[in-house]
Amino acid sequence: MNVIEIDNLKFSYLGQDETALEVEHLSIAEGESVLITGKSGSGKSTLIQCINGIIPHVTAGRLSGSVRLKGEDVSGMTVAGISRTVGTLLQDPERQVLNYKVIEEIAFGPENLNCNRDEIERRLHAAVDQTGIEDLMERDTDTLSGGEMQRVALTSVMAMEPEILILDEPTSNIDPEGTERIFQFLHKQKGKKTLLVVEHKVERALPFVDRIIVVDSGRIVLDIPKENMLEMVQTLLDKGIEIPEEFLYASKLGLRTADVETVRSELFRAGISLHSHARRSGGGDILEAYSTVRVPGRTIVDAALKARKGTIVAIMGKNGAGKSTFLNSMLGLLGKNEFTFSSTIKVDGVDISESDLSTRGTYVTYLPQSFDLMLINRTVEREVKYSMKKRRIRNDELLRTIFDVFALYEIRAADPLRLSMGQRRRVSMASILASEVRIVLMDEPTSGQDFYHKDRLGKELRMITEMGYTVIVVTHDARFVYRYADELAIMHDGKIVFQGLPEDGFEISAQYGILPPSDHFLRRNEKIVESVAI
Repeated sequence: MNVIEIDNLKFSYLGQDETALEVEHLSIAEGESVLITGKSGSGKSTLIQCINGIIPHVTAGRLSGSVRLKGEDVSGMTVAGISRTVGTLLQDPERQVLNYKVIEEIAFGPENLNCNRDEIERRLHAAVDQTGIEDLMERDTDTLSGGEMQRVALTSVMAMEPEILILDEPTSNIDPEGTERIFQFLHKQKGKKTLLVVEHKVERALPFVDRIIVVDSGRIVLDIPKENMLEMVQTLLDKGIEIPEEFLYASKLGLRTADVETVRSELFRAGISLHSHARRSGGGDILEAYSTVRVPGRTIVDAALKARKGTIVAIMGKNGAGKSTFLNSMLGLLGKNEFTFSSTIKVDGVDISESDLSTRGTYVTYLPQSFDLMLINRTVEREVKYSMKKRRIRNDELLRTIFDVFALYEIRAADPLRLSMGQRRRVSMASILASEVRIVLMDEPTSGQDFYHKDRLGKELRMITEMGYTVIVVTHDARFVYRYADELAIMHDGKIVFQGLPEDGFEISAQYGILPPSDHFLRRNEKIVESVAI
């Protein structure tokens, strides 16, 4: 029995002439597990919003065709009625959690379904058993980490007892430990519920799905059983989909999908790496940072970091390890009313520890995770030149180089906020580099990004290090670090417990809640048997 049927669906957002989504036909069977993937902006979220009724009941636009849940057209159902059939876990759990107490949050949905007290308690305990958050029940929601918040939001959805469960990029903003918990949950639910998982981390989702749907430019361009993935590797790569290394290797050898697990085991046993990685040694130390940050009753950061000129240093660690606090301490952005802190920051031998924010800003610059907040000018050209103007810098050669590296010439007259996410990030990066500050701190630039945009970001960072910039990047993305970083610093309980080559760090990272990427195989042999480049 098909629980989802879509026919001749077309949708355009208000104010837009172009069709955002066009699906001729799509059916999903009861109990099926489906991975929906594609580049950012491809139409994945629009598709699931048509399924869960956000379109047309909340988001208006021009809609034609039909979406049916168990035979009933979504457009004729109420939001409350749809919520009994479809539950959705959003990418950002803070948008979904409404109550002060965890237990109140979980009970909130059943209460709104007018369940009696006994039924509410039954649903609450059943949902908690499924997600394993017994230890969080008495917590205030504003004290939860990102991973904990995600699990609470998921438990709240499960308490509604939906037959269809949609998870919209459920692991984009949480650490590897939280990611593992989400996928363990998916494993338990496989076959029990109809699962639609919107996810960029194809490698992690594959064991829990039966089928792969690729959305590109608002169209479903691929809909295949998981068993046929190997035959479609090149198509997936062309659409910007991240492919596990063992699939690439098996594809080059002409193997079948069924042989991939054997390939994985043999590569691991032999200690083979699928890539050769050229790490930059860089120049001498350009950054030396040490910070101690305390809140009443405990020390939350006590860490030291060094970085060489012209290198990329990645900082990884679980949610709550102190990564962002450490960055903010380097920048001098911690509130004195909230924290007690001391720091020693030296840049190229100059001690800026006691310097004000303006002076620190001539040595160290910062790209926040929400980089759109930086865009304040009407054109790309004015945005990039803005920091040069404020610092009275005139360097036409640097400006030409930056516009070339970030491919901004063709869009220099465009409004930055009307650009794609990848373009907006490049404009933000170009703007801070134009200030001639040589050390760039970046907080979670890979969060929520697809393989295509992460790959572009990595290549851009490699290019700017060749220009002499040093990049410190906080990220949860182990594969990104393995491919592009020169050094890995692992942070745990506020301390840097390791700093060195990424391949060495990933040999011990699991004990700190960081899972190595699939293309890292423990190097038990010094000789790399074979290297296969993408």
